[in-house]
Amino acid sequence: MSHEITRLYASQDAARAAAAELREEGFTEVFVVTPPAGSDVPVSAIAAQIAEGRVLLADARIYAKGVAAGGSLVTVHAHFGTGLLATTILEAHKPVPSGMTEPEREKLWDEGAPLSSALMIPLLNDDATPVSKIIGIAPLTSDTCSASGMVGLPLLTDGSVPDGRWGMKFLSNNPAPLSSLIGMPLLKPFRPMGW
Repeated sequence: MSHEITRLYASQDAARAAAAELREEGFTEVFVVTPPAGSDVPVSAIAAQIAEGRVLLADARIYAKGVAAGGSLVTVHAHFGTGLLATTILEAHKPVPSGMTEPEREKLWDEGAPLSSALMIPLLNDDATPVSKIIGIAPLTSDTCSASGMVGLPLLTDGSVPDGRWGMKFLSNNPAPLSSLIGMPLLKPFRPMGW
């Protein structure tokens, strides 16, 4: 399967140079349409010639206006994985606006879905908290969202609960409670951020 990429150039020389470079890079399906010799050639005939390069006829009619005005058109059919190379080559030869709107490029990386982004696979579900909904627990947005919330304990406290429940403090001023408990020093002294 291939993807059609088409660009319009102001001169025949620029179009032929772009086509030659594409062929040098191994692209075999490259089509060039130059302005007709006579001025009496109808735009529909130019559109038919462009469509022979496997361009949709509706698109070919738009491109034909640019060719009738003196531009030259290059169409390449890039196979999977070669579209960026083909586009880079075509853009290097300074195309002119063709009257066609270019499709908006998709965002290549999504921080919220790194595996899908790396594999270039669309998300099956754009829900930010699908597992929470499946198991019936709210996401981390309220005090009922965790095991602490389910048993009636606050997530964090500012010290207003004197000793917490069961006689344990919720927050500690000790930066290394485990090391202090077993009497071993830290490998690296703890320094809070900003000190």
